[in-house]
Amino acid sequence: MRQTPINFQSHGLALEGVIVTPEGLAPPFPAAVLCHPHPALGGNMDNPVIMALARSLDGAGIATIRFNFRGIGGSLGTFSQSGEESADVRAALDLFRRWQGINSKRMALVGYSFGAQVILRGLGDLKKANVLVLLSPPLSSFGRSPIGTDHRPKLFLVGERDRLVRPQALQEQVAVFPQPGVIEVMPRADHSWRGHEEQVAQRVARFLAQTL
Repeated sequence: MRQTPINFQSHGLALEGVIVTPEGLAPPFPAAVLCHPHPALGGNMDNPVIMALARSLDGAGIATIRFNFRGIGGSLGTFSQSGEESADVRAALDLFRRWQGINSKRMALVGYSFGAQVILRGLGDLKKANVLVLLSPPLSSFGRSPIGTDHRPKLFLVGERDRLVRPQALQEQVAVFPQPGVIEVMPRADHSWRGHEEQVAQRVARFLAQTL
């Protein structure tokens, strides 16, 4: 992958990230912001699921930016879990929309676990993204989010053996949305997606190739 390390500002905090742009294809590229899981679950921008997503999307001709939330890795500030991380997603999205070679009208947000929670809670301020992908999204985040009435294409993915996000409960939640999305349960996968990273990344790549 052609990777470019970057630093950018989120409310005065310097965050670290990496931009991947496809080689051998002509810009402008559709693009996705990748949001990592909780650090207690190995969450940072180099998490295996996030890296698999970056590779698969690169192969599909989709540029990505992955970054460390505040207080993680080399990103400054304090990890808060209180909603301040939504500003980090917005900052990454705004930066990427202005990046040379990026099609600002073909943008996706992809969040895994805590990353999905941050997207859900900050959705009202993330309207410049066109497509949403939520991997193992915590059910507790849905009550504070306008996701049910959001008109954008949405993909929800959960593992069959996920003990933190029960597949049936997620299916029931999404089924009653006035604006439902695509929901899929992947056989044998759990919350970590260990051993299924490439499978889930390829499914996301196919969805974004169809919707961006």
